[in-house]
Formats: sequence, structure tokens, C-alpha cells
Amino acid sequence: MITRIVKVVALFAGTFLILSSHINAAIIYDAGPLVFESSGQSMWDTGTAFRKEESVFLGTQWTDKTATIGGIAGDANQQITPNIPAVTVPVWNPTPTWSNPFKGYWTNVQITPAIDAVTIDTRTGAKLNVHTSGKVGLEFGYSIDSGSVDTKANFQAVAELPDSVKASEFFSLITNSTFDDGSLQTQSPKIEAYISAIMQLSGSIDAQACALTFGCANSGSMALPTIDLDQRILSIDPNSLKVLDGIMPDGKAFAEIPILNQSLTLEGGITTTVPPVPGFMLTGPGFTIGTLPSPAVTVELAEMTVYVPDIATTGTGSGENVTSNGRDDLLSLQLDLDGAATMFAGLPPTGMNFHLINAGSLQLSASLDLIDVKAGPVLGVTQDFEFTPTLMADIAFSNPVEIYGQSGFHNNWSGLWSELPQFAINETTTFTPSFWLDATLTNDIGLDLGLVGTLDLLKLGATASLGVFNLDFNPFTLNDLLGIGNTLFETSKVGFSVYDTTFNLFGFNNIAGSPFTLYVAVPEPGTFGLMLVGLVALQLRRRQRAGIRKQGEHCA
Repeated sequence: MITRIVKVVALFAGTFLILSSHINAAIIYDAGPLVFESSGQSMWDTGTAFRKEESVFLGTQWTDKTATIGGIAGDANQQITPNIPAVTVPVWNPTPTWSNPFKGYWTNVQITPAIDAVTIDTRTGAKLNVHTSGKVGLEFGYSIDSGSVDTKANFQAVAELPDSVKASEFFSLITNSTFDDGSLQTQSPKIEAYISAIMQLSGSIDAQACALTFGCANSGSMALPTIDLDQRILSIDPNSLKVLDGIMPDGKAFAEIPILNQSLTLEGGITTTVPPVPGFMLTGPGFTIGTLPSPAVTVELAEMTVYVPDIATTGTGSGENVTSNGRDDLLSLQLDLDGAATMFAGLPPTGMNFHLINAGSLQLSASLDLIDVKAGPVLGVTQDFEFTPTLMADIAFSNPVEIYGQSGFHNNWSGLWSELPQFAINETTTFTPSFWLDATLTNDIGLDLGLVGTLDLLKLGATASLGVFNLDFNPFTLNDLLGIGNTLFETSKVGFSVYDTTFNLFGFNNIAGSPFTLYVAVPEPGTFGLMLVGLVALQLRRRQRAGIRKQGEHCA
């Protein structure tokens, strides 16, 4: 019976040892929010974009200045009568004794009491306190951008860790990363200079009124209307020089001098001479070709314009990547349908151009259109971007570790956080991760072509030119007054790619992660006890077998 009990105990001890060596509770490691940002990287290839922006302010600027209008006279505690002290006289108080019948003492007796001074509030008048902060003057500035991209990516990194591992035995860390969200902003090559009028005013006003003997009353504080004006007086970019940019109802400049944004205009009409002479006239940057001497009345037939594209894109996304796209016109050819109907179909004109001066390089003209209908092809430039971030990690080990598939011991490892290899440690080891991004940017530049039609009502404009310099007074239309667009129709565009590249995007910050520690499993004291019981049981069983053999030999 004892032998059976010992066998059961030994078997239980062995089973417990096997089970206890394989039971490890999982521990969740969370690196927390990981925010990576890069700024001013080139949109063309790996590296930093050339981007510079400076400004100079000429004027006056002040903060929390107070101006007082009016005034208050008098004092809150004006003394009108002085302090009158109390009047006292000495009085003899006899206290005779048998040895001294004249004994006594003097005391002061008050005849009249003291009278305090009398004060009154003599303040009278009223005042306004005006508290202001402001900035008034001119700002001169410029900005240059060779084509840049700004990005942001928010990641989460987690891992499932064992609470302990066996010494020198490979184990896995179950890791995972999630791309929560990100943003992408790009700016195509751009250069701009400007002069702006700055007027910024803010503040508050409070009032105080006082009346004799009644004191003063405060009205409280009232905010003044805020003025925040930043009006471009002049701005210049490769397309044009703009005068009072954005001041017109549709956001256009009051006047514009084309630079690289040049137009060729074809007009047809008759002279104002007697007899009238019909003809055509082609006007371009600094030249006029045609059969219409000055002055003349014409209708516009066609206009071709070349632009310098300015494309800025913005995009957001999550999961795998972030995309953004944008486009701008490169070349447009617009046929004036109402002008063509007047010139070739004999319909009454709905719009006319008045060439007031047409003397060589000096030209001055004005235009008036009751209805202006244009249509034609527009060639544009498109940009499509794709930002693809991948979470990476550098892990440093407090003690050398083995890495599966690599020989020897290592002090660090670098690679995809979601694809950690198996490790083996000989002693308790702390893992310290540092997170970074392996990111790529795809830039796909293309061309597209579509048809666009516009309709303007009551359109009024003017143009002056001297040599190659043109001054266009941006036309004012009834559409602007009504706040409606002028697009009549726009067809789907046919596009194709002309430049496509993918490259590594750098400039991101590294983020130090919280360290975590992995422990090598050590048998607990209870386990040692069960092992001892098993050994004792084995020894007893051996002795028992030895005793049985000896008894057999004696019997023989």
C-alpha cells in the first residue's frame, strides 16, 4: 500500500513539473500613440526641398496701451474739518490719613470730547479708458518652394509578451502595428513676392462717472470692434503681377499684368472710319497683327492662354496609405460663340470691344458684353500622390541574445515591428524599442484634356498695354454680383501619365518606446519539494526491489 502511494506521489510530481514548465501568462505591451511627422521634403526625390519664406514689417505695433479721454477732479476722502482733541483739566483727589491729612492725587477730567475730522467725496467728472492692441503698417515678404511635401502618420504598436521563458530556448513575441490616420500636403514649385497693407486693431473701453458726495460709478468693460486687415497691394509670381489681389467679389485682383501667363486674342470687326472697313486683328504680348487700323470696334472670336501651374494638394487616410491629388490649367483655347455668331452669321452683337488707342506698342481698349458665351478645350496638369508609411523598430537588449536564423549573440535588432524574429535569452533581459518610419512617396504627374464652356452676364473690362507690359483690369460681371459661377458645362477629362516615380521619404522623428523585461523561468520552492518526494520514492522502490532479490537468494 505504501509503495502504491509513493508511486502516485511521484507520478503527480512529474506531471506537475511538466505542466508548470509550459504555463506562461501573456502580458500585453502597448507603446501608446506614436506620432511621426516630416516637413519640407522634396516631392521629386529623396531629400529636403528648398523652401524659404521671409517678411519684414514696417510700421507701428503696440500691446495693451491705454488712452484716457476726460478726467475726474477731487478726492474720495477730502477733509473739510480738522481733528479736535478732547479738553481735560487736572482735579485733586484727597485721600487723607491719620499720619498725613494732606495726602491725595491728581487726575485729568475730560471737559469736552474729541471731535473727528469730517471728510466727504469731492470727486466730480467723467472719463473713458480705451485699452487697445494693434499693428498698422506695410509688410514686405517673399516665399520660395521648389516643390515640397509635408506628412503626418499616427501609429499604434502592441505586443503579446510571455511572463517568463526558458533559458536558451527560442520564443516569439506576437507583435502588431496599426496605421490609425495620417495626412499629406504638397505644394508644386512656387515663387511669390508681395507687399501687404496690415491693420490689426482690438481692445476694450470702460467709463467712470463721479458726482459730488455721491461717489463714482463704473460702466464695466465693453469690447471694441476687431479689425483684422491683410490686403495684398502688390503680389508677383511667374504668372502675373496682381494689383489689390482678392479685392473683387469673385476673389480676383483689381488689375493684373501678365508675365508668363500670356494670351493671344483673335478679334474681328469694323473700323470707326468712314466708310467702315471690316477686318481681323491678332493681339499678343507686345504686338498686334491685323487689317484694322485704330480706332476700331470689334468682337472677340477666340483666345488662347498659357499658364504656369500652381498646384497645392491635401489628403487624409488610414489603414495602408494616404493619397492626395490636384490639377491646374496649362493651356486653354476658348472660342467666343456669340462673337462668331455676330461675325459670320450676321446676328446682332451681344458684346463689343472698343479699341480706343491702337498706336503700335501703345494700346488701350475696353469691352462690354451683355452675354459672353465661350467654349473650347482646356489642357491641364495633374498631380497624384500616395504616401505609404510602415512602422519599424530598433530594439536594444540589456544582455546579449540569440536571434533565430542568425549566428552568435546580438546586442540589438532592427526591422519591421510586426515581423519580429524569434529570440533566445540566457538571463533576465530588458528590451528597449525605438520606433521609426520606413515611408515611400509616389508622385504621378500627368496631363488631361477636356471641354469647358462659360457664360458671363453684363461683363465689363478694360486692357492697357505698352510694349510687352499689359495691364488687365479684371472684368466685373453680374455673375460676381449675384455670387454665381460662370461655368456653363464641363466634360469629363481624358488624362494620361507623363512622369511617375516612387522614392523613400525621410525627415521623420524617432520615438523612444517604453522598455519591457523578459524573465528566465526558475522552478518555485514547491516544485523542488515535489522533486525531492519523487527522488525519495524512487530510492525506496530500489531498496524494496533489492530486499526481494536477497530473500530469493536465501530461499534458494
